[in-house]
Amino acid sequence: MPKVKAGASAPRKKAQTEPVQTDSTPASSILFGLVMVVGLIVAGAALLGGSLSQMEQRWATALDGVSRRVGISVERVEVIGLEHEPGLARLVRDAAMIVPGENMFRADPHLIRHRVERTQRVDNVNVYRLWPDTLMIRVDAARPTALWFDGQDWSVVDSRGRTLSDQAPGSHAGLLRTTGSGATDALPELVEALAAHPRLRARIDLAQRVSLRRWDLVLETGMRVSLPPDTDLRHGLRRLDSLDADGTLSLLAAARLDLRLPERSTLTPLVPLQSESEAA
Repeated sequence: MPKVKAGASAPRKKAQTEPVQTDSTPASSILFGLVMVVGLIVAGAALLGGSLSQMEQRWATALDGVSRRVGISVERVEVIGLEHEPGLARLVRDAAMIVPGENMFRADPHLIRHRVERTQRVDNVNVYRLWPDTLMIRVDAARPTALWFDGQDWSVVDSRGRTLSDQAPGSHAGLLRTTGSGATDALPELVEALAAHPRLRARIDLAQRVSLRRWDLVLETGMRVSLPPDTDLRHGLRRLDSLDADGTLSLLAAARLDLRLPERSTLTPLVPLQSESEAA
């Protein structure tokens, strides 16, 4: 029999490890849970005696109450930029549809901006939430830019081609006069392009929209200038301005100047030229 040495330890048995079991939640259980949550919401709405929309309103009202208690509700609605037009400022404030005490989180700046823009009475609308209790609406009043004749009456329109029903055409006789189908839609681009040529702008008596794609300008001398399509509008105005730089157009007895073709100008005489046989 083999001897056991003193101090020698008996061999240790290897530790047995049990496999770790992980619980997995079946997808069906998750789906069942979601269905139960929806069911509870519907049941709660029924118990409250109303629909889901009514429940949402009650929830929103409760949140408004909490926001007032913690000091993050709308207490002031400030309209900046219309200090000299109180009537228009009231219109903007009403269009915003925000009442004191409403939850600041529910005062969506994008939604409010769209509401104010729909009045078609203001430009450059910006809405800011000034925490914790102020809503600021920064706007500019829409300014009369041109007169438009619809075939029956004259109307005042702003730089975006919107009709300003509260403005009397007779009070704006110095504005650019426009006519033709689609003139109001194309007016913003024309006004912007003419801003680079103030001297030429002062000489235009009427701008007529033609075929929904270009303009004819009638100068104060009576000459009609046919501009190229809108894609070349700015280039056509530069050509016209350069031709009139030294006052040449004022001296020409022409009924029409055609600039529709690139790099080509055609003049139609005011009185047709007689042939040699007619002159004899």
